[in-house]
Amino acid sequence: MIRKYPLIPPVLILLLACLSGTAWYLNGSQENDLFLPKVRASGQPVKMKQCCECHDKVCQQYAGAPHLRTLRKATDPDVIDKFAGREVTLKENGHTYQFYKDHDELWVKCDGYPSPVRIEWFFGSGLHAITPVSLFPNEQGESELLQHIVSWYPPDKLGITLGLQELAHEQTGIQALGEVSSHTSTLNCFGCHTSYLGDVQGEINTKEMIPGVSCVRCHLEGEAHIQAAERGDKNLHILNWNQLSPLDSINRCGECHRRSDQLEPDELHPDNELLIRFAPVGLSQSPCFLKQNDVILADGKTARMDCTTCHNPHQQASRDPEYYRQICLKCHSDLKDHAPVCAKESMQSQCLQCHMPAVEVHDNLPFTDHWIRIRERDKERFPEFLLNKSN
Repeated sequence: MIRKYPLIPPVLILLLACLSGTAWYLNGSQENDLFLPKVRASGQPVKMKQCCECHDKVCQQYAGAPHLRTLRKATDPDVIDKFAGREVTLKENGHTYQFYKDHDELWVKCDGYPSPVRIEWFFGSGLHAITPVSLFPNEQGESELLQHIVSWYPPDKLGITLGLQELAHEQTGIQALGEVSSHTSTLNCFGCHTSYLGDVQGEINTKEMIPGVSCVRCHLEGEAHIQAAERGDKNLHILNWNQLSPLDSINRCGECHRRSDQLEPDELHPDNELLIRFAPVGLSQSPCFLKQNDVILADGKTARMDCTTCHNPHQQASRDPEYYRQICLKCHSDLKDHAPVCAKESMQSQCLQCHMPAVEVHDNLPFTDHWIRIRERDKERFPEFLLNKSN
């Protein structure tokens, strides 16, 4: 295995989770502790199996959730066979990449690099993609990440890793294999793919970290919660997301899926296709989010819009358009103080096709545009969110 490589500055850190854009894992949040997961706490947090002792039903649901599979060892049999024994020639750089197993380890060799490299981890649940990564110490002994240029995409394709298209112009050296990230960026990437990274000083201790996003990543104060439950304390010391404001809630998701305050104002426009990958950013700009307090539901309560309005965080997101249409109809109707019904299509039609379409951001990869809006071509005919103020 190669243990040394030239120090090459990152070209473009665009892997979904790596695009946190800040060093908040190192320096803390710019806002408050709500936005600081304990991924680098000095002591290990509560393990998921401890949560499951009381919350078995939720744990059974979550066992199939993509977040729990967002970081896996390269020896995982469910993933290794997606690469082992296969080769691909990338049209972007002309290099051929061969993946093979040796003593149950996954390796890759490339005609543009002199030696094979062992793959140690996989980023991504496979819902959108799976990207192989390797860790190496730099000259200071700090862990640095090699994000490989070849990823797996459903239904079963190998292709260039999203965000590394520009890197493909580099024909030689380590960049023929992928992108090398600095130690700080490496911590950010692994911080988004773990529930616990450890009290990292230099080299990442992969034996200590907890891969995947489990209970404690989103529900803080797990140890205090267990202690309170054991003594019968009604104050259970746990973060419930329904106690957060909608903005705080989507910003918690935005720790890894990107927040709007991490972007420059001139980047926040619907023609910026990069934003399609960052659901909390698009959602924060949507009329459904911005005007939620103006909508009064049938039960007299004010509407609430955040990520969990449409997605159960404990299971994979629904793929049923009817499920989402019913959510839209909770706010859109002819009732007083509701958002208007669609003037173009029947309310029996599928809302997402027009207002949240899937957009191809890569040859093999579509994302749903979460900037819910009336598209440019319809603006004159359908003014956005004129609330119904009469019976």
